[in-house]
Amino acid sequence: MADQNSKFMAILTAVGEARLANATALGVPWNITQLGVGDGNGAEPMPIRTQTALVNERRRAPLNQLSIDANNSSIIIAEQVIPEDVGGWWIREIGLYDEAGDLVAVANCPPTYKPELAQGSGRTQVVRLNILVSSTQSISLKIDPSVVLATRAYADTLIVDHLAATDPHSQYQLRGGVVTLSATAAITAAQLGLLLLDASGGARTFTLPAANAAIGVREVTLRRVDVTSNALAIAASGTDKIMLDTTAEAAGQATTELLFAGDFLRLRSDGAGKWWCVGQAQLPGSIAGGLLAYTGVGNHTFTVPAVLRSGRRVPTVTVVGGGGAGASGSSNGRGGGGGAGGCAKKKQALSGVASVAVTVGAGGQFGSTSGGTTSFGVYCSATGGFGGQQYAGSNSAGGGPGAGAGGTLNIAGGFGSDGPVQGGAGIGGSGDGGVSIFGGGVRSSGGGGLSGAAPGSGGGGSETTTTQGMPGVVIIEW
Repeated sequence: MADQNSKFMAILTAVGEARLANATALGVPWNITQLGVGDGNGAEPMPIRTQTALVNERRRAPLNQLSIDANNSSIIIAEQVIPEDVGGWWIREIGLYDEAGDLVAVANCPPTYKPELAQGSGRTQVVRLNILVSSTQSISLKIDPSVVLATRAYADTLIVDHLAATDPHSQYQLRGGVVTLSATAAITAAQLGLLLLDASGGARTFTLPAANAAIGVREVTLRRVDVTSNALAIAASGTDKIMLDTTAEAAGQATTELLFAGDFLRLRSDGAGKWWCVGQAQLPGSIAGGLLAYTGVGNHTFTVPAVLRSGRRVPTVTVVGGGGAGASGSSNGRGGGGGAGGCAKKKQALSGVASVAVTVGAGGQFGSTSGGTTSFGVYCSATGGFGGQQYAGSNSAGGGPGAGAGGTLNIAGGFGSDGPVQGGAGIGGSGDGGVSIFGGGVRSSGGGGLSGAAPGSGGGGSETTTTQGMPGVVIIEW
């Protein structure tokens, strides 16, 4: 850049003019890579178009920055930072070199002494060269950041731009905003962050966005803010799953619930159909554990508590069938004892289940009747024990046991024992009732038998009367 009054100027050399013209004509990039400084051998040189080297070059190094002037698109700005430990000479001339090592631009400047730190004074020197060219479209502005130093102004500009950017780290997940929802809704990807959910107006369901490749790995915190007992459900989209207790439900669950004011879940999508729980509130003791037993014979409905319905706790279910009746005998022989009901036991996930049908099997009542079957929905069941056999001229057989089905642990009840032939009235005992998982099998040494004593146990055999088996039981604990 120069005019008729200029004492200091920067021009393209003949080689530089030719390289720029060739790059512009062919549409290929022209790479300017280095800047050199010299002392002019003590004189103040004037740039000459035909120069191929500086008068007396003292240092050459990669450019720190090569850019286009924001106010004039025909001016390129080349910059280099000379560190404080380099110097000990004057700077009077400046040259630019392309990737072929040729001098393509040359300039002079006011004499500036660059001290070396070892001389007792050091200074970081910024050398900047502005060149007016006919076209900047072919000049490559790529600089290798691993071999240059940054000026303070350049670093400050980067920081300001970084702070002003909407998403300066696109490789990381944005924290997201704070969103309050009080009506049943599908949560959008834009709402992911901290969601404050309110079910004070009634039962509410909030559906997560699809955990697909488009959403990728994202995280959301869902927190309940109301103090009502209304159901507040979190549902996965479509066939997606929420991964909570994967020991009980390895494939995940379609829904869960927030149970109390302040309850929260932190979920992270995997981009492949699953929302994984990576944090949750500690459940208070009032809902974290419970025990319920059904002992009355017949049909019942177990209303699933919210903590089990949410999948946040998984209950252990134990079912025992009714015990078989003990049989009567005569003065010559006693009746056989009734068999005990079987047992099934398992951990049964109930996420998303509102209620379960429960049946408690009766104990055998008369003669040689068997105990009834006990069941917990379609999940597990246990048949009753068989009734003991009446005396008929030989030993009276004890009843066989019931069996469990559908449990992780399926246990047969105890056999009822045979009633012996006595050969005389009132002599000896009768057949023992079978022992259930809870114990309780009994017998009588006299004419009257005893009913079972524990859930599912068989009645004892007797001489003159039948004895009842005990009803079964369903126990749900968490």
